[in-house]
Amino acid sequence: MSKARTTDRITRAAVNVAAVGVAAAVGGVAATQPASISASLVDLTALIVVGSSTHPDGTGNENFFGGKFNQAPYNPGGQPGPDLIGVNFRGGTAAINDALQANSREDNAVLASGWGAANASLLLTRLNGDDDAALPETVFVLDNNVSRPDGGFGTRYPLFALIGVNPFPSPTDTAAKAVIDIAYQYNYNSNAPADLLNIVAHINSLVAYLYGYQDQDEIDLPVNGDGTPAVSCGSANTCAVLASGGDAVPCNDARCETPDGDRVAAYVTTRGNTTYVTYTTDELPLARLIRDAVPLGGAIADLTEPLLKVIVDSAYYDGNPIPSDPSRYRPARLAPSLGELVSTVSKVPVAIHEGVEALSDNASEGETASNLSPAPRGGVRSPSRAERTSVDRDLGETEDEPENENRDENQNEAARPAPKTHHEHQPSDVDDSADAADDDSGPTNDTNNDDPGGNANAAGLAGSATQKGHRP
Repeated sequence: MSKARTTDRITRAAVNVAAVGVAAAVGGVAATQPASISASLVDLTALIVVGSSTHPDGTGNENFFGGKFNQAPYNPGGQPGPDLIGVNFRGGTAAINDALQANSREDNAVLASGWGAANASLLLTRLNGDDDAALPETVFVLDNNVSRPDGGFGTRYPLFALIGVNPFPSPTDTAAKAVIDIAYQYNYNSNAPADLLNIVAHINSLVAYLYGYQDQDEIDLPVNGDGTPAVSCGSANTCAVLASGGDAVPCNDARCETPDGDRVAAYVTTRGNTTYVTYTTDELPLARLIRDAVPLGGAIADLTEPLLKVIVDSAYYDGNPIPSDPSRYRPARLAPSLGELVSTVSKVPVAIHEGVEALSDNASEGETASNLSPAPRGGVRSPSRAERTSVDRDLGETEDEPENENRDENQNEAARPAPKTHHEHQPSDVDDSADAADDDSGPTNDTNNDDPGGNANAAGLAGSATQKGHRP
């Protein structure tokens, strides 16, 4: 009993100290910025945007996910003002807490990304332990969360705590109104490899981070503004959101088949009051880099991507970068288990075959496409000079067909031997007559081709075919 009373006294003392600190902070703000305090007495709602290590002031992050949180009830005007509060990354958890406490008792959202999300997560853990009154009215949006239990590099590699990264996994069930934990497949911030020795996987994750840097504005978040999922899949613990935009598919533990011709764009699952969203990628980031930066990169990526994917995926638990339960804490390890290693080796022959097949298929398509001239930007491809000559010739032969038939008959008559007389031609003379007839046919064609009306007609037909998108 005495031990319990001692613990309660310590807890109350800590809360009192925190309250004094908050009061001092608010008093300081009131002394230096009285307008901000008077405004908050009228409208205490706020969108608190937290900066990250690479973008400390967080400017523009309010537009993440199409500005889903940059509107009522958090920032009704959607414009800079007292309801849009930026917190510099260098202020750490204390600065986030100051902004939250100054706008408590109303609907608030804390939007943080990357390392900033790890700071917000650490504050959430602390406030939850203190039963802070601000939590029940606050939605935490932890984008590309460095402290995600399964995948965040801060929790995956606790040694980063030496440079100030939060090593504690984001809590799953808290007193907050809602928590949204967002990750991106392969991204080093939120989906880092588990195997320390798989260098290929680490390079791939760094490339994924670089390709996805500050690309969140255009992303559609399948979560409502109040933090609840925007999709539902009955009794399934996970929903698979399809890239085609069709209805979400029930997908227990993020392991399910997708309809033909479609793919899963994101997995959505809820644990406690936290909604986890894991976005997928339609191409291995390392293969994309090869396509973009290496000579003959398209062919090399076609050949190697299936095998590279097997190698990269082997660096994650169960050989899959998409966690079956994102709320489960899984730290780093040196290498995969023996069973996972055997499973990876068994996939290698199939991956090699797929690479060769992809290279062969794309080479065939490229050979077919290379027979055509490249299309100009923003328009229909114009026919090449050889193609225009071919079209003119074909059209000329079609239009002049009766004349050509008459000419052929004249040539045949000229080449036919004359009746035998006293002045009968010798065979050489007959050949010369035939040659003369052949020579006469050339100028006839030249005359037809030089006819302005005939050329205009042929060019008009060819141009019409081109304008309609038909290949001549």
